[in-house]
Amino acid sequence: MRARRWQGGAAGAWLLIASLLGGCVGLGFAETPDSLMRNGQQLYLAKRYDEAIMKFERVIELDGTRWLANVSLARCYMAKGSWTLAVSNARLAYQVEPGGEDVGQTLSEALLGGGASAVQTEQFTLAITDFTEYLTLHPNDARGYLGLGQADIGARRYTSALGAFTRGMQNDRIGAVKQDLLQGLLDGAVQALRHGEAKSAVPMLQEYVQENPTNAAAYVVLAKAWLETGNGSGAREALDRALLLDPRQPEATALKRSLP
Repeated sequence: MRARRWQGGAAGAWLLIASLLGGCVGLGFAETPDSLMRNGQQLYLAKRYDEAIMKFERVIELDGTRWLANVSLARCYMAKGSWTLAVSNARLAYQVEPGGEDVGQTLSEALLGGGASAVQTEQFTLAITDFTEYLTLHPNDARGYLGLGQADIGARRYTSALGAFTRGMQNDRIGAVKQDLLQGLLDGAVQALRHGEAKSAVPMLQEYVQENPTNAAAYVVLAKAWLETGNGSGAREALDRALLLDPRQPEATALKRSLP
């Protein structure tokens, strides 16, 4: 009898403990937006991005006004290299709270990263959209103009590219990306020539040699562009400049001999 009473008492005690634990869950351990945000942030710091994403998405399901969850989602997707999702979440946060903590910075980083990734994957229209939006936020940032110019070159929008690279150089007061901007001009001109668009190549090359007047090879490319447009005198002038800089420039010598 005593054993039975002990067993019954033990069972009752366990039921009481289970009931108390259930009450604790209901009172303190329920899933809330705040607890989910904390958990998500811990997972993000641990680089467990997929798990963190699930937490932040659940926050938004429970409370659609939590723009900070969108910022955190954008950060997770940036870390994963999922730029389209990063940009979309950063935009949502910016639309709700443009002055919120880390909102503008996150959107800016997402747009720069997304634009650069789109250029690399030859999604030039998407890249143009991202860099254009970035420049609405940072109209004096040469990096935005560099990216936009590169995207325009990819889309064969050479006049727009020239404008972007020129604006970039105007805003690059410390020369941080000047060499990249110049290379963009030269690469764009070479590409335009390759596609039979010499008239578009000429102004890019003129801008290039104005900013970098000691590159003999660039004057040779300019001479070729002038020849493609039928401007023999322009070609001769460019070749003379190339040979002045480098008298042993074989291509310049050969081209000059071919001129009437």
